Amino acid sequence: MFFLKKISILTLATLFAATTTHAYFKKNDTGKEAFSFLGSFYSAKSAAMENANAAMPSSNPGSVLQNPAAIVLDSNQNNAIAFSWQTGEFAENQGYLAYARQVGSMVAEISYGWIRYGDVDGYDEAGNETGKTYSPQSSVTALTLSLPLPHFQFGSTVKFATDLLADDVGDQTAMAIAFDWGILWQSSSRKYGIGFAARNFGKMIRAYVDNGDTDYGLEEEFALSGFYIPGALPRLTLYSELSFPRYAEPAIALGTEYAIGTNLFVRAGFSRTWLDLSRDFKELFSSASRPDETNDARLFSLGLGYAGTRFSLDYAFSYLSQGLGTEHRIGLGLRF
Repeated sequence: MFFLKKISILTLATLFAATTTHAYFKKNDTGKEAFSFLGSFYSAKSAAMENANAAMPSSNPGSVLQNPAAIVLDSNQNNAIAFSWQTGEFAENQGYLAYARQVGSMVAEISYGWIRYGDVDGYDEAGNETGKTYSPQSSVTALTLSLPLPHFQFGSTVKFATDLLADDVGDQTAMAIAFDWGILWQSSSRKYGIGFAARNFGKMIRAYVDNGDTDYGLEEEFALSGFYIPGALPRLTLYSELSFPRYAEPAIALGTEYAIGTNLFVRAGFSRTWLDLSRDFKELFSSASRPDETNDARLFSLGLGYAGTRFSLDYAFSYLSQGLGTEHRIGLGLRF
């Protein structure tokens, strides 16, 4: 067992080193990253709280999508399975399937996520229809290791991502390798805690076209999160996250969860970029109108959840900005 723990620490340290190799910022290059879908995978529970709940340990395998250190299985339940599926304006068919297992003192998890964007009509450079129909699709396969340390929880994820845009002559499926790492700390009272995560740091290893350029960054970001359970309202949990993407504006997400009885939960979330928040304040104190725009597609989210001893069911509803409609996400969990 001691040898297994040594190997676990060495493996996590290796993944951490690979992550930090690419850990740098490059501002004012919005839209120049590849594989921007990597940040689209999260559980229905997280979606209802705008992904602000990354600092709270959870037995839901979907929690590692926000912070790989977050997965913790009960001592009498060594296995967990999670399934999440979403439909909306940005993806016709999107979801993930994950399996986590207790291995000694750590938790190992493997997951697969996919996005099917639906059929897209082809157009030439003059804007005329070509008669061709494309079916773009993306996927990511991930392996996560989470290890409890004194006072802390540490985890890391390695991902293999694929992205197919079209299948014309010379086109091919692009590929990338990405890494996440994260750390959690919570007080002895378990009433509050903080987390830090680096997500989707890596490298594109195959271009979208034959002999094409692979010198693109991935959707990389750092995130600082926290949670707090007020002593006067022990059924209420407040969440927050500050995210610092490499290619986009920093953002803040706020979430809340209220327990009704033992097993039922009501959730809500709100997220805005810092730039949008500054515009909101300017609008409050100025008669001049500003453009109706937002850097984030979701304005707010709501959700319900049921968490039994072995089975969980979650639903999230997100309202999108600028008349883009709504998104619905459902998640199932099983622990045994």
